[in-house]
Amino acid sequence: MHWRLGLAVVIVGVVGHPAARADEKEDPIIAFVKPRLKDASKPFTLMVGVKVKEGSADKFEAAFAKALQATRKEKGCLTYDLNRDTDDATRYQVYERWKSLADLEAHIKSDHIKALLKVLPEVTSGAPELRVLLPTSE
Repeated sequence: MHWRLGLAVVIVGVVGHPAARADEKEDPIIAFVKPRLKDASKPFTLMVGVKVKEGSADKFEAAFAKALQATRKEKGCLTYDLNRDTDDATRYQVYERWKSLADLEAHIKSDHIKALLKVLPEVTSGAPELRVLLPTSE
């Protein structure tokens, strides 16, 4: 993934989320996911690798915990988990499974995700690693 797109995904909260401004282009997360889907109406998994700054893990986890509970209640959210790497405590993997692209789009526009995106620039280091996975059994 291009570095600038990755950085935009993590720190977009600094200047305001693009989805909140009608005159802006498509959200960078949606722009990354959409071309990787065979059928936008079917389930998919989004994995986001994040590295946090030394000493920022607690603040990152606390901010994420607020978004986690609200996200799990969203229509279309099948799974939403934050996982810490066992070999490197500054590395995390977000595992998201959505019923459709439209559900992810609604998620990105939610207040709890906008709040999380505002905290990320303070606690993360470098660009995130995004991956889209498609189920083989559906």
